[in-house]
Amino acid sequence: STRIPKVQSMLTEYLGGKELCKSINPDEAVAHGAAVQGAILSGIRHSATSDLLLVDVTPLSLGIELTGKIMSTLIKRNTPVPVRKTKTYTTDADWQTAVDICVYEGERSCTDGNNLLGEFEITGIERAKRGEPQVDVTFDLDTNGCLQVTAVDQKTRASAAITITNSGRLSSDEVDRMVADAARMRAADEARVAAVEAKNELEYMVSQVIEEALSVGNTRVEVAAREVREWIDEHPGSTRLEYVKKQEELRAAMERR
Repeated sequence: STRIPKVQSMLTEYLGGKELCKSINPDEAVAHGAAVQGAILSGIRHSATSDLLLVDVTPLSLGIELTGKIMSTLIKRNTPVPVRKTKTYTTDADWQTAVDICVYEGERSCTDGNNLLGEFEITGIERAKRGEPQVDVTFDLDTNGCLQVTAVDQKTRASAAITITNSGRLSSDEVDRMVADAARMRAADEARVAAVEAKNELEYMVSQVIEEALSVGNTRVEVAAREVREWIDEHPGSTRLEYVKKQEELRAAMERR
């Protein structure tokens, strides 16, 4: 397109009337760049390429979905590839032995605004109380855009994996749109994430209080905690402040003589 007179005139106008350099053959420039990139990817070491650094990066963040449709990012946008990242996760229910892992790309804090790439299930994880099992999730992204996601239970060594190829991924226009949407919805997403985190904290607190009340035979506190659990089930769309208020009410019930 740089050979088109109209494009040349537009560039000259954009650059304030500066004369364009036409001594470089665009076909040769493209071929040369492709050759250099191929040499670097092949591991070839040469004085002609020793001072060059060509880096591919991830166009969007990559992560998995947590409880409440929250996006947990493992590989951030614009991270150089190849790259390998691992995070440790746990269960959100007692005696849970299987977990569904949904892989997403996108910049939103909530997964329903991102692009689902694939999903798989890991079974045979440690049968224990909520929050005790430890499952390592690893994202391994190569230079061809092939993403390998692996989940391994630290104790039982149960594992599962999925391979996601680069085919069918988003176009550059779709990527730009998702980035713009993330910026526009940032405040709303942050409020939603805060509410989900407060809800999780309250649910964990209720479980701990009920267990402790049963162990010491404190029926009054047990009833108060179960009432809070019922309130959580009946008010799924509550705000962070409402969940925090319930935490304070439960603490007050525990301290009451």
